[in-house]
Amino acid sequence: MLDKEQFKYLYTKHYSSLVKLARTLLHDEDESHDVVSEVMIRVYSKGMPVDTDPAKYLYVCVKNKCMDFIQRMTMKQRVERLLPVDETTLMTDFDEQQDRYQRLLQIVNEQLTEQTRRVFTLRFDNKMSYQQIADTLDISKAAVYKHLKKAIDILKKEF
Repeated sequence: MLDKEQFKYLYTKHYSSLVKLARTLLHDEDESHDVVSEVMIRVYSKGMPVDTDPAKYLYVCVKNKCMDFIQRMTMKQRVERLLPVDETTLMTDFDEQQDRYQRLLQIVNEQLTEQTRRVFTLRFDNKMSYQQIADTLDISKAAVYKHLKKAIDILKKEF
């Protein structure tokens, strides 16, 4: 068991770097402080194994405590923690995506030739291979490639 002076030394020397480690793993400031505090309380009350490097021991304990915390989280909680998004961001992104999609459809309908539009639609809407498109439209695979390149070049120029 550690005396108060030893514990105080360990605490002041390592606390901030242990919180940084926890924050890196958990992506949450408050949880990081909680994890490190729990580890420090445990070390203070139960001590450390004899002949153990205190810094290494603390880092391993914090890492393990973080991993336990992550294990208990649901997949949804993990994703939300890594990708914090609010509703306004979602709506803005959705609106922007809708606008882009509408613009893409407009370009496809107005600027592509009939054959290029068919090839483009079969490839990206119907997920057909070049060979399947060639067979369906009775054209060569090289022609399919040329039509897709033409469509993509036009779209790249617009976007």
